[in-house]
Amino acid sequence: MFKPKWKKQAKLLLKGAKKFINYKRDLLSDDRIDEIIARRADLKKALKSGDKETITEAAKLLEKTCDQALPHNKPTNAFQENIEVFFVAIVVALGIRAYFLQPFRIPTNSMYPTLNGLVGKHLAKDKWPALPVRLAQMVTHGRSYIDLKADKNSYITDIKEGTLGIFLTRTTVTFSSGQKVTLSCSASSLLQTGMGKKLAQLAQNQGIMIGDIQQIHPQVMQILRRIPIPAGTILAEGYVDSGDLILVDKVSWHFTRPVNGEVIVFDTRGIKKIEAENRKYHRPNSHYIKRLIGSPGDTIHLEPSGYPSPPDNAIIVRNGQAAQEPGILRVQSHKDGYHGYSFMGYLQRGKSVTLKSRPNTGKSEYWAMGDNSYHSSDSRDWGTVKEYNLVGPAFFSLWPFGSGHWGIIR
Repeated sequence: MFKPKWKKQAKLLLKGAKKFINYKRDLLSDDRIDEIIARRADLKKALKSGDKETITEAAKLLEKTCDQALPHNKPTNAFQENIEVFFVAIVVALGIRAYFLQPFRIPTNSMYPTLNGLVGKHLAKDKWPALPVRLAQMVTHGRSYIDLKADKNSYITDIKEGTLGIFLTRTTVTFSSGQKVTLSCSASSLLQTGMGKKLAQLAQNQGIMIGDIQQIHPQVMQILRRIPIPAGTILAEGYVDSGDLILVDKVSWHFTRPVNGEVIVFDTRGIKKIEAENRKYHRPNSHYIKRLIGSPGDTIHLEPSGYPSPPDNAIIVRNGQAAQEPGILRVQSHKDGYHGYSFMGYLQRGKSVTLKSRPNTGKSEYWAMGDNSYHSSDSRDWGTVKEYNLVGPAFFSLWPFGSGHWGIIR
């Protein structure tokens, strides 16, 4: 009634060898297949005899034949295994980025104080904190200290912004002397560390009045290439705080629709004014982050808020009713660094916008505005965001930890 363990294992080996032939037939040579069949026959014969030693020997021969039937690859070493794990991790990360959560670095302060962008501050080097403090600030605030000085008498020949990897913004300044300096910041934040004012001062010494430089574009570069910079001139000195690194939820909108009041991320394809600016400043088309103010079918206008400061202050009115979403009310509260909305562009006093609803075309219209309304280029300036531009709601602020924004984005 009860079969011994060795006999059960022998019968399982018979079944396993048969499956092995069926599954690997396209990889096995004919002589190997014939050898396995012969060894199976020997094991069957041994099982009929009932002799344990004969069965055990036949089972070993069958197992060995199957094991040697296919060529064995050289075992991977620890380095090869780690490389394989590394590439699998990359594939998984790319899959997550493509379908679930996409990382996004906040480039500007248009959403301040809800979220921070790259911001530069001028600070003389003799006032910098000690190295251990600076290292701690790098971890908690993503803070990089900037020190840019001309080594020789020269001219600036190029200021070029780029990225290192996915998240890190870099700006390279090239001089006619051959000096080339790459800094951990954007071009605009570099100018904020005193470089914009210093270049304007050097231009003024040559009789060129350009004011504090805040953006680098071809016309500015043409002027800079004509401004001599004496050796030892300190062009930039201070620090740059990293913009918030957030995760964008790319799943939710497959099941629900965007909700007024939430913070959203979208690309800028087809937004003509933004594309024109990107061409002017030699920037690729990018992603923007704003708060969703209106959805397809909504009519949006601004009304005076009654606050005396800032001047021309306004509140959001949607479909004849004051907007009541928590995020919008927070902007209009004039508390915790918020200053309300401002009349501008398409939403000047007395103007309204009705957003088109075009189902199943991808061209339904949305209205997006920055929380830092007085310093935000948004739908008031360049118009609507189309449905095909939408990426997803901003979900989680991941880093830096010291920005005060770590956690779920509201």
